Amino acid sequence: MKKVKKIMALMLAAIMMMALSVTAFAAEGATKGTLTVNVKDGQTLANQTVNIYKLFDMTVSGSNYGYKVNSLYTPILDQVLGDGFTDKTDQGYYDAVKKATDTNNGTNTQKFANDFTKKLLKYNKEHPDQMIKETSTRSFDEDATDTTFNVEGLDFGYYLVCQTGTKEIQSSLVPVVSATATVNLKTQAPDITKTADKDATTVHVGQTVTYTITGQVPDMTGYSNYVYKIHDTLTNGLDFVTNEAGNVVVTVKIGEATYNDVVGAISKDNERNMTIDLSEKVKTAATGAKIEVTYQAKVNKNAVVETKNSATLEYSNKPGTDATGTTKPSEVVTPTYPLDVKKTDTKDIMLAGAHFKLYASTTDGNIDKNAVIKVTKDVENTDGEYTYAADQSAADTIDEMVTVASAIDGNYNLHINGLAAGIYYLEETQAPDGYNKLSAPVKVTIKKTSDTEWTITKDNNETPENDKIIDIQNSTGSLLPSTGGRGAIAFSVIAALLVFGVAVSFIRDKRKEA
Repeated sequence: MKKVKKIMALMLAAIMMMALSVTAFAAEGATKGTLTVNVKDGQTLANQTVNIYKLFDMTVSGSNYGYKVNSLYTPILDQVLGDGFTDKTDQGYYDAVKKATDTNNGTNTQKFANDFTKKLLKYNKEHPDQMIKETSTRSFDEDATDTTFNVEGLDFGYYLVCQTGTKEIQSSLVPVVSATATVNLKTQAPDITKTADKDATTVHVGQTVTYTITGQVPDMTGYSNYVYKIHDTLTNGLDFVTNEAGNVVVTVKIGEATYNDVVGAISKDNERNMTIDLSEKVKTAATGAKIEVTYQAKVNKNAVVETKNSATLEYSNKPGTDATGTTKPSEVVTPTYPLDVKKTDTKDIMLAGAHFKLYASTTDGNIDKNAVIKVTKDVENTDGEYTYAADQSAADTIDEMVTVASAIDGNYNLHINGLAAGIYYLEETQAPDGYNKLSAPVKVTIKKTSDTEWTITKDNNETPENDKIIDIQNSTGSLLPSTGGRGAIAFSVIAALLVFGVAVSFIRDKRKEA
């Protein structure tokens, strides 16, 4: 029995030793891992290329690491380490890189990574026939929504990860020494922002709006040529303000320099598309310098609430190629609003033939009798539908609008388009036949609540009209008395009755005498 117990103990010990040896062998034998690449919160990898370079091969034994420099990248390492670096052995490269990147806050590490990337990109630019290739690379198109991706099967090593197609170079260094590793990218793709001048929060037809596009000079290291083009698109409610040559007048400021020789070229295929090419201007500008572009557009009669202006940026995104990326549109909405009126009698029957004038208001919100708004008919010789006149002093404008009997596009019979937000006054100048004219103008207030929403209130009512329609009623009046009218007839009737009564009394008295 004792012998059996001894044998069992020996077998158990042997099994444990075997298990430990297997585990140790697996850990020591692993040579590949997966690198997870993440971008900053709120950013994507659209239009970007992620390049990975293995600077050192690595062997792992427990907590010990062996390094062997990747000869493919020694020319670049030599440049980064400088003339003082002379020990061109594996250990020498390791010691030099460790010294260059050794810091508590990561500043030196970041500088080393950025310097390596810049010198590599510059080298490839200057030696197109001897370009140093990346260990791994992945490109993303302009519609990509990826915020992370995995690079599988990477040999253990010390890697540099960088993006191209970004505002600036912000590379990262990461060791892959286990099954998984993670790197967080720190930069993002170029972008632009478009805004309208403060007086264009809402607009009226004929108003000129100044638009401003802002961007930033990207890091163009490694590019032989760099494309930086702004493409601008108008909706039907806007027209570019052009010069005699048919180009859009553009002012460009890059850093402290101002350029007045830049034009916006309108497309021959679509007069609402414009391109501003700043490729040559940004070449000599400092990386990170602010770009500011201004131009003007005019609101036309086709303007609607969602009148938009959008701009995109086309830019180079891969050194050594002609590849470009395009940003998502930066949109500006400059709303203009309709004023719809439902003119009815007391039985809610629409009335034709009511004449109105529309007045702007003074700064304190009262009617300005000197500011009657001129309009044009949407359809010649047809009442009911009007648009704010682009030129308020033009001879072909009118200042009086007339309602129609049938509903226009819904539940109103007077439509005025192209108004900015504000306070207006509707004055009835002539009532329909058989109805009384309004005794006072109707106050109308239009307020913007968002780019696509607005409210309309009537008189001093704080509650907005649910249907955004101003209801105005006319009533009939009673006929006033006049000479020879109903009063005279009544008097005659009374007189006749009196005469009849006297006659009856006379006859009755005569009969009694007889």
